[in-house]
Amino acid sequence: MHCSFGRTVAALFTAAIASAAFASSASAGIITTSAPSCTDGALTQPFARWNDTHQYKLVDNGAFETGTTGWALTGGAAVVSGNETYKVRSSADAKSLKLPSGSTATTPFVCVGADEPTLRLFAKRNSALLGLVSTLQVQIQVQTSLGLTAWLPVLPGDLGGSSWHPTVAMPFLVNLLTLGDRTQVRFRFVPLLGSWQIDDVYVDPMMRH
Repeated sequence: MHCSFGRTVAALFTAAIASAAFASSASAGIITTSAPSCTDGALTQPFARWNDTHQYKLVDNGAFETGTTGWALTGGAAVVSGNETYKVRSSADAKSLKLPSGSTATTPFVCVGADEPTLRLFAKRNSALLGLVSTLQVQIQVQTSLGLTAWLPVLPGDLGGSSWHPTVAMPFLVNLLTLGDRTQVRFRFVPLLGSWQIDDVYVDPMMRH
């Protein structure tokens, strides 16, 4: 119940931002409703020890063990040694993605359903500029039925800490808009005022649990 309530609250904040973002282009159309090449990988419960028993799939190369094929990296973002300490995917994992200040990392496209899709990953803050609070912003790219694209924030982001931790479950925009059964989205990670690392990027694509 607590998890569902948290998702609902975060989703309401996202809805408000989404409404503002699309208000100036009402004729743009709704989010694209089809994803003809959608396939799901294996579903697991990587966050079960944190009382999140939802089924998640790993974003392509979201563990960074075999590189970042399909990802778009800027500003010095790169795979480095050092895995998230819980090793939820495999005890043999040994890598993660470093995001220096000013960098970005964009996932490959991933298919999600329309009911309650959720993003969750592991993160840690390495530094904060000038002693300020650094956050990890997460954005989602959506496409309208007319082919227009926009990047919108996923709330909440992550304030985190200096040790590896699972982020909160982040409901994202498409669970509040009219969609077909499946749609393709991708995510962008943007460290603000500091340097971060991320690892084991998962999406809960299920329609219902």
